[in-house]
Amino acid sequence: MQQSTFSPDSPEFRTADGPTIFERFQYSAAVRAGNFLYVAGQIGINEDGSIPTTDDAQIENAFRRLKLVIEGAGFEMSNIIELVSYHVGIANNLADFMRIKSSHISEPFPAWTILEVAGLARKELVIEIKAVAWRDTPDRR
Repeated sequence: MQQSTFSPDSPEFRTADGPTIFERFQYSAAVRAGNFLYVAGQIGINEDGSIPTTDDAQIENAFRRLKLVIEGAGFEMSNIIELVSYHVGIANNLADFMRIKSSHISEPFPAWTILEVAGLARKELVIEIKAVAWRDTPDRR
């Protein structure tokens, strides 16, 4: 099976000292294996690297970043077959998550795993989303 990696070079994924978050922490935003795309967890930070103070803004940002990676790798949000969401304080943000998810994910719905965690990469974060996408067409890149 053919495998390749993808990491956006968008300013949004740059760190304060210059390299992308992927270069700094030595991982790929996504790995394509055959017709599958495995997308690393996306957090809800703003484009400037700051963290929103509201859960709904973080959730919207996480979905926006997920979309940037998926579309940058040549896939579409409709190609998502599995979604995993990690929540800090799930009782406080599940309703917002469901509402925002419905504006990004449509039928046929992917398999979805929801996990509550004690914390994420930065203490102010409340959400991280990872996904697996699949398409039956050959690589367009």
